[in-house]
Amino acid sequence: ISNKLKGLYPDSVIIFGGIHPSALPKKTLNDCKSCDYVFMGEADGEIANIYDKIKSGENLKSVNGIAYRAENDVAINPPAEIIKDINELPKFPYDLFTPFNQYQHGHIISSRGCPHNCSFCCVKVVGKRRYRYKNTKNTIEELEFLAHELQQKHISFFDDNFLANKERIKDLCEAISKSEKLKNVTYSFQARIRDVDEDIFKLMFKSGFKAVFFGIESVSKKLLKQIGKDESVEEISTAIKLAQKIGFKVMANFLFCLPNESKKERTDCVNFAIKHNIDLVKYNNVVPYPGTQMYEDLNAKNEMNILPKFSNFNSQEVLVRSIFKKKNFPYIPQNSTAYGIEKEIIFAYYRTYFRLKTLSKIIFKPNWGDVIFSSGKSFILKLSKFPSFLLLLADISIKFGLVFLSVFKKDGIKLKDIIKTVPAFFK
Repeated sequence: ISNKLKGLYPDSVIIFGGIHPSALPKKTLNDCKSCDYVFMGEADGEIANIYDKIKSGENLKSVNGIAYRAENDVAINPPAEIIKDINELPKFPYDLFTPFNQYQHGHIISSRGCPHNCSFCCVKVVGKRRYRYKNTKNTIEELEFLAHELQQKHISFFDDNFLANKERIKDLCEAISKSEKLKNVTYSFQARIRDVDEDIFKLMFKSGFKAVFFGIESVSKKLLKQIGKDESVEEISTAIKLAQKIGFKVMANFLFCLPNESKKERTDCVNFAIKHNIDLVKYNNVVPYPGTQMYEDLNAKNEMNILPKFSNFNSQEVLVRSIFKKKNFPYIPQNSTAYGIEKEIIFAYYRTYFRLKTLSKIIFKPNWGDVIFSSGKSFILKLSKFPSFLLLLADISIKFGLVFLSVFKKDGIKLKDIIKTVPAFFK
């Protein structure tokens, strides 16, 4: 895109920002000749100043947070200040991204940053572990706009760590309950296991929060400690059961391919998800994003497989890549193979979702997924999604079929061994 824009508008000034350029400013400028500058960190506070300088013909080399080419090298300026009060930022320009109102599912970011330090997480690259949040008044105004003006019935909070400040959550829940415009709106959010609190969860559920997403990542005590997750498997189990008892739909993410991970530890994740009857589960291959401790550690050992332009840095490589293409994971643990990881991820999805209990939810409870996703308001919009669903189903089915056949050939598993797994379908 950058090269095409530069070709069409040679005098334009192109600036890259975000997590990747912030973590690797020098490489970004060296790899993309059409990029003039890189802004490292949060650009919200400086972007107006940068625009004014460009319009007046001034040089940007004095701006903090900027990286630029200088005498066959890349100069990197001192970092820009982190935005202390995000309430001072202008409201999100929803009008520039219409038609928002064709979907019932909206989204909002009411806070930034996370004070924790997980080794795989790249959030801190830009926010520097500084947690800041919008005040209740501003958050309610945005929620009311989404619900009333855009008529969105479900809103997801995409905050990095929604429960980091529990007093804020209490105030927000009380304000939501008092708002007439938010009476029939439901919400979902991301939470850290250690932040789960029964009183807070009950208050949230009462005010319309119906689904919670946990980044579990692993159920191995060794791996949880290794990646900086200060929680035990018992705490994870307790949090899930509490959320389900209150009435929440529970979603969760697991990471495969963590350093020093064994096949058994991946299988334990799948067994855990099935045992706890988690409503929506994602099994992602780990991506050691630039700027993370995991990236630094693996890069220092030369253990990563980085394709040009980081084209294989996709956490859902197995699902989105063509079934006929080789999977190039950015990292594979010792004693594991790309083929093995691919097989395990596909089989994990089938074990999790191809069960009578899960299928019955989808068939007999048509509103089961309303608090998780929405395909649109009108029948036509819903119908338009159906071909895509069939293609996805066919793609995964073919992948599973290939894996199934390869099991016979490579692993020496006999038909009777496969038949023994059939009872799991009815659990």
